[in-house]
Amino acid sequence: MKTIAKTLAFTILAGGLVGCNGVNESQDRNDNDVRPIGYYSNEGDNRGDLDRGSGFISDMADRDTKDHTSTYHEDYDGALAERIANKVNDIRGVDDAHVILEDNNVIVGVDTKENKKEELTKKVRETTAKMTPDRDVKVVSDQKIVDRIENVDNDLRDGRAYTEVETDVRGIMGDIVDAGSNLGNAIKRPFENNR
Repeated sequence: MKTIAKTLAFTILAGGLVGCNGVNESQDRNDNDVRPIGYYSNEGDNRGDLDRGSGFISDMADRDTKDHTSTYHEDYDGALAERIANKVNDIRGVDDAHVILEDNNVIVGVDTKENKKEELTKKVRETTAKMTPDRDVKVVSDQKIVDRIENVDNDLRDGRAYTEVETDVRGIMGDIVDAGSNLGNAIKRPFENNR
């Protein structure tokens, strides 16, 4: 019985290999009408208009939120967070802004190369407060905290529920409160749950 099974398996395998032998028409991609397209293809099409370095998967890997659509969780007011970030990004001197909404707080992380960070954060705070008069606004320009805010913001934009990042947000809030006006010394513990 084992001999018959082995012989049958060998015959099927050999038949499959024989079917693949011959002219390599399947590897000649330019002689047929099928264009190599697909989510996992990095091959250009015959017109040469396929951008080889971009796509949804690449954007997610690069965490490039400017190029892919945000998909906030239904229990999070992502539309407001995005409106605030867009308005803050329009302020001269702001390179990039990330926003987290937490209860009655708005946390704004600002990437900037400005030397006058205090003036810039004041302008960001005023702009944000006009959009959210019923919330307390926290503006941070310390790069280590801004990076943490960006990580949480990106997680929220990618659809994670707020409850999944709540510990990170509380850690960020704690560091902001502990630092008071001296945000240079704000990092007092490791990045807990941030990636």
